[in-house]
Amino acid sequence: MLREAFPAEYADLAILVTELGSQEGLMMVLATLFWLSSRRRSALVIAYALAGFSLVLTLKVALGLPRPSAALFLKPPAADPYGFPSGHAFAAVVVYGGLVSAFDRAREPPVLVGAGVLILLISLSRVVLGVHYLGDVIVGIALGLGFLAGISRLARGDPRRAFAVAVALSIPALLLVGPSSATLLGLGGSIGGLLAATRLERLPARRSRVEGAVLVLGGGGFVAAVLAVEPLVAAVRPLLVALYAALVAGILLVPAAVGRLEFDALDAGAR
Repeated sequence: MLREAFPAEYADLAILVTELGSQEGLMMVLATLFWLSSRRRSALVIAYALAGFSLVLTLKVALGLPRPSAALFLKPPAADPYGFPSGHAFAAVVVYGGLVSAFDRAREPPVLVGAGVLILLISLSRVVLGVHYLGDVIVGIALGLGFLAGISRLARGDPRRAFAVAVALSIPALLLVGPSSATLLGLGGSIGGLLAATRLERLPARRSRVEGAVLVLGGGGFVAAVLAVEPLVAAVRPLLVALYAALVAGILLVPAAVGRLEFDALDAGAR
């Protein structure tokens, strides 16, 4: 088996790879791309990720299939006790495959191969870490491809439509799983994204590399601050929904705040 064949001393490498498909890792990848590249296309994939997050959570709980024995874990998984399908494999397809699709790069073999290799490595890292069976990740990849095709057709390139789908998918997740932090993230994040997406076309364009750096630093600081507050309000479910809504809305609206600043002197110094 793959798990037994992988040397335990390289577990840190597998953990590093698996983080590229984690909730936090994907959030920072998508947020950074939103701040530095096409906002409409990046926002579209953020909506895909939120919608897929709620869907795979619903499927996991509805099916109720367990993970491998805890004795095999090289890194304990999150509180989620269910292993089928693999959320990391599913999310990797939805996010990295979604970026290839949204940015119209599917006809470029190097980009397509690169995304495929990344998805494969993230998926296999879950087996190597002992938290999934191989079948879990195979099904996760297949479901991710099907979901990506479906939501792309529903959204038709419009982030508002994609966020509306995400809100709709968060409701059954909330009803089935209950008001956990995961389901409230799906609901609150989707609502915040839907509200903020109405302002995407009015966001100021990025004017310089200095402004891009400020967007990443300021936006990253905002995300860190929101996540630091999360444990303080976790017991109050309505506040948690509002916090997650503010998190996603804030990511999308950071350019509006930074766009009010002047960078002429800094830009001149950089040149």
